Amino acid sequence: MMKASIWAVLAVPAMLAGCGDNRSPAQDAADVAEIRAMHDNPPAVPIDPERISYTDIEKNDLFGAGCGFAPENSLSVIALAQPERGFLKIDGAIVTLSPDKGGASLPMSSWQNYAGSDYAFELKQLPGEGEESGVESTSWPGSLTITDAKGKAVYQSEGTLQCGA
Repeated sequence: MMKASIWAVLAVPAMLAGCGDNRSPAQDAADVAEIRAMHDNPPAVPIDPERISYTDIEKNDLFGAGCGFAPENSLSVIALAQPERGFLKIDGAIVTLSPDKGGASLPMSSWQNYAGSDYAFELKQLPGEGEESGVESTSWPGSLTITDAKGKAVYQSEGTLQCGA
């Protein structure tokens, strides 16, 4: 008698689970695929690129002609684009990126796109008149988009693109 009641206790929840659920195996498979996709392709983790200071420029020999980007309402450059390399500062470290020389160019022989192993950035010169902002520099409206290694946007801002020697 004891064995029969144990089986009844175990079988009832299994039978009840199947009673009210009209889900098809295809719906279950779709749900499983969606959860796997979220696991295998997690959302982008936003970053906050830091100001590239003059000390950073001296310490890492970042001198040279090119373009710098400062976000809106800031004078702090957070991305540098030069003819042979691009730079970001993330978590206190200077990150060096390579230019896409087959893509669009910017003033001062710099490029619109730069990529590295962990991040890439796209620097755009937006429509608008350039203004002389120094003896050998000009500023335009610009935008910066930084993506992670999977191509997901982790930072985006409009601001000022300043190019000069």
